Amino acid sequence: MEGRKIGVALALSSGGIRAFVHIGVLKVLDRHQIPIAGIAGSSMGALIGALYCSGLSGHTLEMMAQTIRKSQYMDLSVSKMGLVAGHKLYSLVRKLTDDKSFEQCNPPLKVVAVDIERAEAVILDRGSLADAIRASTSIPGMFSPFHLDGRLLVDGGVLNRIPVDIARGFGAAGVVAVDAGVDLASHVTSMFDVLFQTFDIMARELRGYQRIDADVLIQPHLDLTRDVERTRRFIEAGEKAGEAALPEIARLLAVGRLR
Repeated sequence: MEGRKIGVALALSSGGIRAFVHIGVLKVLDRHQIPIAGIAGSSMGALIGALYCSGLSGHTLEMMAQTIRKSQYMDLSVSKMGLVAGHKLYSLVRKLTDDKSFEQCNPPLKVVAVDIERAEAVILDRGSLADAIRASTSIPGMFSPFHLDGRLLVDGGVLNRIPVDIARGFGAAGVVAVDAGVDLASHVTSMFDVLFQTFDIMARELRGYQRIDADVLIQPHLDLTRDVERTRRFIEAGEKAGEAALPEIARLLAVGRLR
């Protein structure tokens, strides 16, 4: 029987802008040279995972996150299926990943989306990264669903917010899950805020029924009371939580080497 792979598998949660905590955690793993056997991501976790697996470091992702503007990925739609067409997001992901495929990823990547017509999770791990990310980030009501291989796909967080079960498939020493949380915004001022808040309320309810069965669980503390510099603060929160989890991760790797 083939032995376990060296390193940990990551399960990166959905969570909108809160998912920038994943960048902070990845920076910590890079800094301490923690081997990653694979990444499974849902929604924004899938996007950040795809960028990392296509060759961008945690530090590069931090710089990128602080410079990208909404106008670069938001394009209003005339479709009946969503307020945002998603063409800009698709083009941006293709550019940032250098139009790579899953087969070119290092470490390997798995992405979760949901077939909205069949109400079932779909695991994407072959072909175009841009196709998979466009599907997994399609928040219902906001982004138009994405047609792929005869399926109509939406945000992976609808059914599998933190894909620990998918990360187990990498056969790593263990699974480290990063939970961006489901804390609600205190102020709702736009139509987009309403959609995001509604999705977060649904995710919070789902969280109560789904146990996060990871070997190490990282849950950064986020301050949602201020709107200024949220990207930087969320990344810093991920770094802080990642550093705090290092002893657990080290023990996990040590046990994995003995197996």
